[in-house]
Amino acid sequence: MAQKKLLIGATGWFSKDTGPGYETVAFCDIDRGKLEKMGAAHPDMRMYSDFKEMLKHPGLGAVIISTPNFVHAEQAIAALDAGKHVFLEKPMGINRGECDAIIAAQKRSGRNLTVDFEMRHSPFARRMRGFIDKQEYGKLLRIEFIHHRGGWLEQGNGIWRTRPERSGGLYFMEPIHEVDIFRFFAGEVKWVQSTVGPNCMPQYRFEDHVCSHFAFENGVMGMIYTTHTHSAVPKRNGQWQNTEEYMRAIGHDMNMIFTFERGSVGVDMIAGKVMFNVFEEWPAGSGGFRVVQDHTEDFTCGGDFGAFFHDIASMRLEFIERCASGRGPVQAPDDILRTHLVCLAAEQSVKEDFRRVMVEYP
Repeated sequence: MAQKKLLIGATGWFSKDTGPGYETVAFCDIDRGKLEKMGAAHPDMRMYSDFKEMLKHPGLGAVIISTPNFVHAEQAIAALDAGKHVFLEKPMGINRGECDAIIAAQKRSGRNLTVDFEMRHSPFARRMRGFIDKQEYGKLLRIEFIHHRGGWLEQGNGIWRTRPERSGGLYFMEPIHEVDIFRFFAGEVKWVQSTVGPNCMPQYRFEDHVCSHFAFENGVMGMIYTTHTHSAVPKRNGQWQNTEEYMRAIGHDMNMIFTFERGSVGVDMIAGKVMFNVFEEWPAGSGGFRVVQDHTEDFTCGGDFGAFFHDIASMRLEFIERCASGRGPVQAPDDILRTHLVCLAAEQSVKEDFRRVMVEYP
């Protein structure tokens, strides 16, 4: 008997995923102009202005939800309760209550729930996870992630993104990706301590920068510094200028540093370059040391600057193929929740005068 095709509905960001065993057949948006353009471009698809009506589309089996954060919980719960698999833009919800409600809906439905923590899905992440597990430079001691990026204001969507009651705050908007990849590399976080200073961006209703320190249960230490006080990504001829040249020019930078017992790995995430370094005694017999370059690796992929670490397309397709074939989720729901709980602890540290906050897992 031929396998039944998985029919997919999408809302928000759109990509018409079609392949053996699956097809995108419906799209939903509250913007009538966008629906008209989408309908003209994809006459074979059904357009909807009401998400719950799209869920009634005949035979629909899965939905891709990439809408503003404050509607994630409502839409994800409705889809799961309607028996649909859900691929959800991060974060799950904007607070602990919404996250718990989505997890409960997933358990009721038994359907796949995937949140797009795509960093752990990238070729770079798999390479580094293997390198860490093999202890090629000894045990991992520390991970750092430094992210200077542009704000959202010039992109026309700062109204909800910069409002904590609609976005969930800075950690749910950006560093949640870094927290998830930290957990992928180093395991569970024991405690987190965050610090901030006065805002530079008066339009932000939450901190526009944060520095957080993490202690993992296995003894590894971590640090994330992220700031949104640089220029926004510009558009030219209607297209985002996501080239490395533009990103450098406006001060957008992303770097990771892994420190091991016998070496280090530095990652330029804009260029897709990874430098492996070894520590050696120098001068010989002196007790001193120097850092010597071992080799470099290039993880640049096709597409824009983020393709080598933001592999959302491959993760989304794996989600679809898993749903179509009856396999389990890309990442277990309880594991997804743990990433959110670390972020909530980091935000709590800011609100409570930068004290150290223990992460409370279920």
